[in-house]
Amino acid sequence: MAEEAGKTIFISAGEQSGELHGSALMKEINRLAKVSFYGLGGDMMINEGLNPLAHTKDLAATGIAEVVKKYSYFKTVLKKSIQRIDELKPAAVILIDFPGFNLRLAEKIRKSFKGKIIYYISPQIWAWHEKRVKKIKENVDKMLVVFPFEVNFYRQYGIDAEYVGHPLVKRIKLFLESVPEKKQGDSNVKKITLLPGSRNDEVKHHLPVLLQTIDKLRNNFDVDLAISKAPAIDDAIFNELLTGRKDYKIISSGIYNRIYESDLVMTKAGTSTMECSLIGIPFMIFYKTYPINYFTLKPLVKIKNIGIVNILEGKNIVKEFIQKDFNPESLFEEAKRILSDESYANNMKANLSSVWQILGTQDASLNAASQINQFALQ
Repeated sequence: MAEEAGKTIFISAGEQSGELHGSALMKEINRLAKVSFYGLGGDMMINEGLNPLAHTKDLAATGIAEVVKKYSYFKTVLKKSIQRIDELKPAAVILIDFPGFNLRLAEKIRKSFKGKIIYYISPQIWAWHEKRVKKIKENVDKMLVVFPFEVNFYRQYGIDAEYVGHPLVKRIKLFLESVPEKKQGDSNVKKITLLPGSRNDEVKHHLPVLLQTIDKLRNNFDVDLAISKAPAIDDAIFNELLTGRKDYKIISSGIYNRIYESDLVMTKAGTSTMECSLIGIPFMIFYKTYPINYFTLKPLVKIKNIGIVNILEGKNIVKEFIQKDFNPESLFEEAKRILSDESYANNMKANLSSVWQILGTQDASLNAASQINQFALQ
């Protein structure tokens, strides 16, 4: 247990998913030790006691083009973070995903910082940026990873790595235990949910194509459409893209309930693919970015898939539609098959259920907090 006077932790989460997991981690650390939190995060982390230096809604950036636009802002936040760490001299610096910023921060503070640098939720360097392993080995004291295969990946480079479980497992397990049994609705009505992304540029790239796909599906099905709107998305963007349409509802909360009730989810690659996998609903994965981002990063990619369910399973369980393949015609064909071929949809559900066996049922937030308490707060 930490000393009675309490200790300080600097925690850095720069994206919506990182903030979600960061707030759960903070809650568990607070149960184990008397700690003051400073750093980067959003409202959920602030509610758990974070003294914010910058907010996730301002830090979110997609790809090289947007990072370049925000370069001076990131540079300022990095400088302020280094200064704050130097002033606070925290017991630990906890980095949550967000590798472009967090690895730079670790590198900048390593020589002068005497506490522990802990990375919770690894950047997916095993997928496309293995050269960053060297930076992790030099600047990070401990990796707390959320996929079992990541342990061996890091240990082969001599990096201390521990599997703590995936933080979505507990969250979705509790949801599935609490949700009423799924009711049989009108079989002629197909509930479709769109998860276009948590950043403005993602919504601009994705939503028009998704809406064109829905228009094609309406020629074959009676569609009940819901569109998820993340907190950081500007209302003006949604309003402009949805001008003249009345065939949808916006979902800003209770998204798990809507996914659970859906016949089909179309989701941007990212955390939401894990959520759909664990809830067990047939879905499709897509992603489109600026051409400069795609053609710059594509040669660096080391794996065939971007959907984590496909990576975990080692085969294509869920179809992926990336860049030029993300078009209304391709999306329509797969969506139509899921909605009309019951055996195809049921086979996908059966394959998705094995994700639970791969990840186990450990409480990741509790395990990570325990590791941090023992490693840095004693």
